[in-house]
Amino acid sequence: MANESGSFSASAGPAASGPATVLRDLRASNPDVNAAVLVTADGFPVAADAVPEVNTDLLAALAADLLTRASRSAKEFGAGTLNEIYAHGSAGYVIVARAGEGQVLACMASGSATLGLLLMDVRRTAAALA
Repeated sequence: MANESGSFSASAGPAASGPATVLRDLRASNPDVNAAVLVTADGFPVAADAVPEVNTDLLAALAADLLTRASRSAKEFGAGTLNEIYAHGSAGYVIVARAGEGQVLACMASGSATLGLLLMDVRRTAAALA
């Protein structure tokens, strides 16, 4: 649910709601989020909420692959366990964050998003889904 500042709050009882509801709440509270997908470690979507233009199956597969490759790089270079990655392109952001054991949260957001608020919302949502 959105708090007074308009930011998503995972403390609104995520255990009582399923993953689809948690993802829908993220998108409702942050209008810059175009897609939110809960993904298994092997790239299968568990739940998704996205604008019609986003292929959530493709986002799920690519997010899992991206996290796997980035995690290996982090371990090889001594950075420890990778928890999240984000990319900023000319049209927006892609954020992939661990959401418990064996699953990740993949989000796409518009380029006008405020990065700090976006990361905070994604982290809270990932924690709620864990």
